Amino acid sequence: VDQTATVTTTLEDSWFWDPENNVSSTSSSSKKDDNESPSSGTELTTIPLEAPASESEIIERLRRQLNETVQQLKKQQLENALLNEQLVQVGRENRELNENIEELDRQHEVVLENLVTGKRELQEKCTALEVQAKHSTDELEAQLGELQRRFERLEQSYTQSCQENVKLQTETEKLTTELERIVCENVEAVAALDGQLNEMRRERTELNESYKTLQKENEELRLKVVEEPFETVTKVGEDEEVILLRTTIDDLTQRLEDACNERDNLQKLTAELDRSDHIGRLERDIGELQNELRSVIIDNSVQLEAKEKEYDEKLAAMRQENQTLRESITTTENRAAGDEFDSRLHELVRKLFDLDLTQLDELEERLHTLKDADSKLLALEKKMIDSSKEINFLKAENSRIQHDKDTLNADLMQYEKECSSLMKNNDHLIAEIENLKCNKLETINENAEDSIVVLEKQLEDSHKINRSLEEEYREINCKLEEALEEKEELLTKVALLEGNQSEQKLHSRELEQALSIARADKDTLERQLEDARLSERQHTEELNAELESVRAQLTTINEDHAALVHKLQQLQQSSTDNLHTWESKLEALQGELKAKEIELEQVRESTVSSQHSDTELEEVRNRLQSELTAAQEQYQMELEKQKQTIDSLAQQKADLVQLVTTKHNESVQYHAEIQRLNQLLNEHNEQASQPCSECVSLREKVQDYERLSDQIQFLREKSDILTTNLMTEQTNQRLALQEKQELLEQKNSLQRDLDRLRQHLMEIEEAHTQETVELQQRYDETRGKLASLEEEVKKSTNALTSASIRANQQAETLQTQYQLLLQQRDELNAKLSSADDRDQKNQASLTNLQCALEQFQMNKERDIELATVNIRKDLERARSREEQLRGDLKLFQQQLNDAKNGLLAAARISDQLEISQVTVASLKNELAKRDEKYAALEHRLQETEASQADKVEKMLVKNLVIGYVVAPNASDKQQIMKLISTVLTMDQAECIKVGLNRSQGGGSGWFNSILGHASGPEGSAGNYNKESLTEAFVKFLEKESAPRATDSSSLLNIVAPVGSQHAAQAAAPLSTASTSAPASSGGNMATEIKPILLPEAMLQQTTFQPARSSSSILKDILSDS
Repeated sequence: VDQTATVTTTLEDSWFWDPENNVSSTSSSSKKDDNESPSSGTELTTIPLEAPASESEIIERLRRQLNETVQQLKKQQLENALLNEQLVQVGRENRELNENIEELDRQHEVVLENLVTGKRELQEKCTALEVQAKHSTDELEAQLGELQRRFERLEQSYTQSCQENVKLQTETEKLTTELERIVCENVEAVAALDGQLNEMRRERTELNESYKTLQKENEELRLKVVEEPFETVTKVGEDEEVILLRTTIDDLTQRLEDACNERDNLQKLTAELDRSDHIGRLERDIGELQNELRSVIIDNSVQLEAKEKEYDEKLAAMRQENQTLRESITTTENRAAGDEFDSRLHELVRKLFDLDLTQLDELEERLHTLKDADSKLLALEKKMIDSSKEINFLKAENSRIQHDKDTLNADLMQYEKECSSLMKNNDHLIAEIENLKCNKLETINENAEDSIVVLEKQLEDSHKINRSLEEEYREINCKLEEALEEKEELLTKVALLEGNQSEQKLHSRELEQALSIARADKDTLERQLEDARLSERQHTEELNAELESVRAQLTTINEDHAALVHKLQQLQQSSTDNLHTWESKLEALQGELKAKEIELEQVRESTVSSQHSDTELEEVRNRLQSELTAAQEQYQMELEKQKQTIDSLAQQKADLVQLVTTKHNESVQYHAEIQRLNQLLNEHNEQASQPCSECVSLREKVQDYERLSDQIQFLREKSDILTTNLMTEQTNQRLALQEKQELLEQKNSLQRDLDRLRQHLMEIEEAHTQETVELQQRYDETRGKLASLEEEVKKSTNALTSASIRANQQAETLQTQYQLLLQQRDELNAKLSSADDRDQKNQASLTNLQCALEQFQMNKERDIELATVNIRKDLERARSREEQLRGDLKLFQQQLNDAKNGLLAAARISDQLEISQVTVASLKNELAKRDEKYAALEHRLQETEASQADKVEKMLVKNLVIGYVVAPNASDKQQIMKLISTVLTMDQAECIKVGLNRSQGGGSGWFNSILGHASGPEGSAGNYNKESLTEAFVKFLEKESAPRATDSSSLLNIVAPVGSQHAAQAAAPLSTASTSAPASSGGNMATEIKPILLPEAMLQQTTFQPARSSSSILKDILSDS
């Protein structure tokens, strides 16, 4: 027995777990590779043979070792509980993170849906705006075409009226010359008639004297007849002579009267013939004038078509020039075009100032050139607006890049925080691995194995996350470099635009100076036009004065006519009854004269109405002048506003440059920080790349972190998609605003062109009406003069005929010739009436022409009013559209603000995650404090257990006693008795008393069963002598390597009731497992023998056998026996 005891003690001392040699064994086992083959665990160890020791020492050593294993198992249990708690916390954090990520996904999906809907609405609105813009442009182009056609018609009518006025002026000049010639002829005829009248009076006086002499002779003859009645024969002869004389006198008087009548008739006939010739000439002149008018109209139409083509070519050239100017603005590099434009503008101003300002045509051309200069200045202002828009767009791009940079910085901060948290977790895991190395566990349960697998997965996940973070870090560095390059490009663009803006400012100042000069020139031209109009008014006043002089002449002629009538009445007193007929005819002629005077009064009234129309035109001109001044004031206000906007843009540019410099410095700092973090990350990767025995548990964590990083990457990609969608929406919105601004500018240009055309049309109408009024006045004056001259001729002829009739009253012999002359007079009167009818027809045609002109003017004014009404309606529609677009922009800005709020909410959630990480760290610190408290309690527990080391476990002794009583044979009882003696630490005397030393060599104990179950003491001793210890150990290993049923209970369940008071919450499931341990003691009677001792190679393996209780040990001993 002593020999077997010494052998067992040497074996137990050789391969049982030794606390002194544990460090070396665990360190050697930790240095082995995880991928080592399982055959390495079967290597044999050299067993040194020591001197035999006493049984009590062996028991004490075993007991000491058992206590140490119990303590280590308690520590391992606590560490496992801590690891379980950590795993639970990590799982909880993972669930919270997954929930937060899902919430972020939902929020991002909602934001994406909102953005998609907003984008669709914006696209629909943009299409609607494009359609409306197209419609408006078509309408404006149609209106512009109509205005151009109206302008062409007005220009054609103006040219026709000017030509007609020129023709009428020439006709009036011809008529005045003819009237002067007729007046001269009439004066000469009056003088000749006066001479003839004097001669006829003289002849009449001679005839009266001869008649008186004849009467005297007749009286004398009668006296002679009375005195000498007796001389009958002589008397009869004298009577016959007297009769003959009387008949001769009567014949002479008759012939004289006939001669006078013939002379008067001939004079009348000559006058009528002259008048008919004059009327024929006038009719021929009118026909020629009409033919010339038709030819001039045809020529004017041809000229107007040529002018129309020329204007179209000019308009196309102006449009092309406008397009070239726009292209030069957009590129901002074509300086030559600007210099050429400046030279052209200066040349135009020089040409304008070199004009001769004395002629109205040149003044009008100068006004047109000034208007063209104004339009070019407006185009340059449009260029300035476009450049300011481009600067605003670059500012928006810079702000977008700055926002991207801020988001990248926020992502970097988040990644830095994640890296720091990963590094902390890695350090924590390394510390846990070191603790696991230092604990030197003999066995470990299946839960611990599962936790190791989970930790390995986490380590792999952490490695994956680390790699993904490195890739993201590289991508972020690339993006940051690209952002810096874009920023530099934008800075260069901003510098170029600033230079261009400064040049454009100088150019605009020069143009403003030129504009001021042009406006001054325009004012001088307007003054000169006013002077010209004043001169025209003076000319009209002079014409009125001439009209008054003509009227005075008419009054004098009327006075002369009254005098002639008085003379005629005197002659009628001495005339015969035949002259009464002539007086009645004279009265008829006077009635016609009154009708002519009535017509003259009507003509005068028409002249008065034309004067009223002149006043109305003057009022219209004043109103247009006031509108022009108001437009100039508005243009000055707009120019001041543009200057203010340019100053504000310069201030914004300075602020932008300052902001860009600050952001550049910040980006340099961030780049340095990123390089430092790269170095730290490389160092960390180098440290992580070193081999580690416990990397499996860390890989699992790394895999978890990689999964989280993938989710974060997915969220980042979603955020990038959202940012791209936002940028596209912003670009679409800018394009819509730009198109709207272009439409407004086109509308303003069309409005300016319309105002210019309207003003030009009013000027043309004013000039045309003035010229028509003047021509009408001149025509009326000439007609009045012609009528007065005709009346004077009639009066003079009537006076001469009446005088000749009075002188030849006694000439009865010429009665027959007088009747013939009367017939001729009737024929001439018929011709005169036909000529009067023709004259009336000509007057009716003139009145129709005047009515047509008035109707044309009325239609033109109505068309202008309709055009103004349509333009105002278009303006109101454009304003309403602008208001709708502003409302839409407000809605879109609100949606963008909502999206920004969603992103801020995501940022707040990330901040909450960081706060949760901080709270986890604080909870870990509290857990470390609890661990320290638990270690102190465990130390106290160990002290109490050490104080109770001499006590025997009641359950073990009870089981041994029951087994001893129930044992079927003596050998089993002897084995149980030996075990009881070892448990109760019996000495040699007590063993002798019990009967254990009766047969020294027949100890078939539990160790002999290990060595091969010998049948007797001789066999056992012989077998032991024959077989070496190594062969026995090989047999033991083969037996242990055989498969057997594993118990689910662990060594942790033994100490669970002891530690339940201190860690009830952390190890709640363990208490339930501890209650089931005693119950299993009665049901595992038939299990195979499980060794207490393990070789060194088994400790090096990562897998462990399940824990064993005292009842299982007793069952193994009983089964061996």
